[in-house]
Amino acid sequence: MLASGLIRLTMGEDGTATGRFTGDTIGYMLARPHERPPRPQLVLHPGTVPAALVDPALIENWTGHFLAQLAAPSAELVSTSDGVILVDVATGSQAWTEPAGADWAVHQHGPLRLWDQVEDALTAWKEAGAPDQSAFGMKVTDETQTVWLGEPSGPSWQLPI
Repeated sequence: MLASGLIRLTMGEDGTATGRFTGDTIGYMLARPHERPPRPQLVLHPGTVPAALVDPALIENWTGHFLAQLAAPSAELVSTSDGVILVDVATGSQAWTEPAGADWAVHQHGPLRLWDQVEDALTAWKEAGAPDQSAFGMKVTDETQTVWLGEPSGPSWQLPI
């Protein structure tokens, strides 16, 4: 068994490692072999403007933030007084929220639908009762890293290798 304070993994005979996260508040960061590229000046593009199905404040919850990382692992998240901004520096995709009366509007621009990805993850988490991170598990093979909610057959997210 591999163990850290964050996840306990058991190695199977097939070389697959599987385990559950502890209840500790954790996040992850992509490993970079070099400094991140310089960020260009942020210009928010209007894009499409559907109504948000979940409140962007859910991302401020520790597990909500963890889910946003899982759903859009190549995006950077910036919280503002008016909502959140997600920017994928590789594709130029972005999503940003703004108040729209009692609801939220979401501007999405670029090939990745960043807010849709995050919103789907937050919705699955809320439908599962919004559990802490001990409800999440991970399976690692030579080719994949998958984080799942509840059981391996539940909602899941592929992490970049």
